[in-house]
Amino acid sequence: MRRSARLDRRIQAGAAHLTLTVRGGEHSWGELGARIAEFEARRFVLVTDGTAPPGQLARVRALAEARASTVLHELRARPLPGDPATGGGTEADALPDGTVIAVGGERACAVPAAVRVPTDLAAACGPALTLHRPVPAALAWVRSDLLAARPAARTRAGLVAVVRHVLAVCPAHYPALAGLLTPGARHDARTLTALLALCADARSALVCFDPDETGPALALGYGRSLAAAARAVLGPALAPGDADALGLLLAAAVAARLGLADRPTGRAHRDLLVRNGSATALPAGADLDRLAAAAVAATRPGLLLLADLGRPYCADGRLLTPVDGPVLRAAVGELAARTDRADRVTVPHSRVAGTGPTAPPNRGDERPAAGREQDGTGSPCGRDGRRSTVEIRSGPAGTAAQQKEFPS
Repeated sequence: MRRSARLDRRIQAGAAHLTLTVRGGEHSWGELGARIAEFEARRFVLVTDGTAPPGQLARVRALAEARASTVLHELRARPLPGDPATGGGTEADALPDGTVIAVGGERACAVPAAVRVPTDLAAACGPALTLHRPVPAALAWVRSDLLAARPAARTRAGLVAVVRHVLAVCPAHYPALAGLLTPGARHDARTLTALLALCADARSALVCFDPDETGPALALGYGRSLAAAARAVLGPALAPGDADALGLLLAAAVAARLGLADRPTGRAHRDLLVRNGSATALPAGADLDRLAAAAVAATRPGLLLLADLGRPYCADGRLLTPVDGPVLRAAVGELAARTDRADRVTVPHSRVAGTGPTAPPNRGDERPAAGREQDGTGSPCGRDGRRSTVEIRSGPAGTAAQQKEFPS
């Protein structure tokens, strides 16, 4: 597999489509300017959330201003309700009229925009790839070399999104990702491009036949409602990406307590997150009752849970499983109990003593698995027609089970 820092992908969901373009080098700004000009806008609205590097924001603004009048709109500092990857409606309603260009992190890229320029890995792997309606066509433009130059904490946070895709959609690439992750979170542009291809291919495979993301594509948001609860309650006590990591672990703990998944599934979650240097336990002194209450509120009408890696649990034709308060409280308590384990140590990115894991040695002998190559970049997530399965349960206790296939 020849790995490259260049990538072109197209994600189609019904009548809407998004083009993902990954480039490297200063010369790529000219190409972005030409792509912006294709929208033939009379006015551009440049939306940012305060996380974009000033130099990168200035370059995009100059490209827009060279083609039409441009106004800058900074999103308010207050957090959006719920998950930033699925929010944005409140901010979008207040935007000035014009063709929107979003530059920044998850909050900026969650706004429906014609052009999205994510400036960190979490945004590039998540909201930048979402087909936000009513925008019928969009462009996600990523500078892979600039992503590689971002602080390690930002890259580590984005890698949690890659972990989510592997756990919920592409588990065949678990060994390759496990060999790649390290707490240092330093990866070159070609590696980050391959991981972006993984996330784009996973989304494309699911939304092409589930454009409203109400069926199997719900797996793309695995653990995010619980992450939103952790972010709302724990907030400043968590390093970037740790709320998302805790959301994944809570989802695995809930599935195990309901008897839907075996303990090895939860250990697989923990293994990847430990290798990434992400939090695997709640901060000392966390308010468990408040977190459990927030989790109950965030998970209505239900949670997407995994019966196994890459296999969402489905009961009576539904992928959202109702979970009651006691089960969520017990899952929260399980993560809190790990705080006192002997293997809990502080790692540099953690903001609270006792919240960082000790990562096992990285084998370093594996690379992202090859998929079908495009523009010299092999995607670790298959675009070759392979299929995954969803477990379908029916009957009063969900005891009758069968396997149904869907592309992945």
